Amino acid sequence: MSNPYTGTVTSALRKSELLLAGRPAQGLQAAALREAALMQLWRAYLAYLAELSFQLQLGLEPQSAAELQQRLQASAKASGEVAELIALEEDPCSWLSQLLACWRLLWRPGKANAGAQVGVDLISTGNRATANPESLNDVRLRAWHLALQELVQRHRAHTEEW
Repeated sequence: MSNPYTGTVTSALRKSELLLAGRPAQGLQAAALREAALMQLWRAYLAYLAELSFQLQLGLEPQSAAELQQRLQASAKASGEVAELIALEEDPCSWLSQLLACWRLLWRPGKANAGAQVGVDLISTGNRATANPESLNDVRLRAWHLALQELVQRHRAHTEEW
């Protein structure tokens, strides 16, 4: 049976790419495009979690890798892909942790995890500041897009081998 979430992941990744590839915008328009790109990246990640859940026959649409891991453990199953996602979500310096922290702050101000922190720059300098939607820029969003796209492609290639 075909995975119903694969198309959603691919579509959301493509939409974020298109939002970032447009002609340079200024002011409010630029902020709106960046927020839209961030939303598509978040959507792609959630759809990817659902894709993994479907693939592992867990029967849920998880909101986090931790939720997926709990169901895996309850089902006495294991997944290297889920373990990698857990590690990325828990590492405050990882691209995924930064993406999710920025998403939480943008869409749920005041509700973001106090421990979720991101560097001011893409290159960690050892000083970390709380994720800040105002610090969103095209470079950071493109880096997150490429990292998520690479992760999904690598995981899918690994699964196809089996």
